[in-house]
Amino acid sequence: MNKNMPQQHFNETNPSLIEACKKLLKQQSFANQNDIRKKLIDMGYNGISQSTISRLLTQLGVIKVRNAKGEKVYCITLESSPVRVQSSILSQIEFINHNQHNVIIKTYPGSAQLIARLLDNNPHLDILGTIAGNDTILIIPADINKVERCERLIKESLGMS
Repeated sequence: MNKNMPQQHFNETNPSLIEACKKLLKQQSFANQNDIRKKLIDMGYNGISQSTISRLLTQLGVIKVRNAKGEKVYCITLESSPVRVQSSILSQIEFINHNQHNVIIKTYPGSAQLIARLLDNNPHLDILGTIAGNDTILIIPADINKVERCERLIKESLGMS
């Protein structure tokens, strides 16, 4: 426990708690919220409940993704910086196709939510919305008469053009 920090209780709106959680998530992998909670308590942030951690992770835009070992871990996204698609993201996509009404992205298991988040962080007028499961993303075009244009836009957004 950090001896320099006065003993007090924190909630998910406390700036020092937010920064501490960000730092932890950038430095270490966590598979569950309780491990994050315990680490923050070890750092002197007493009185943190699991629900506080849950709200904090939501506030920070944290998502769960599979790491190189195939384990699902919490990952912090950088909302304020532009999303940069890297080859590791592209390697998670099996195909992108449409059926004249909607666009589907088929991914490897565990990757759909991350890729959907990349699309959602760069909204476009041609995309009405996205829905992600474990390995499939449904993209609903704003206009079904422009579904091919929507598919091209998605491919360009993900660096597949």
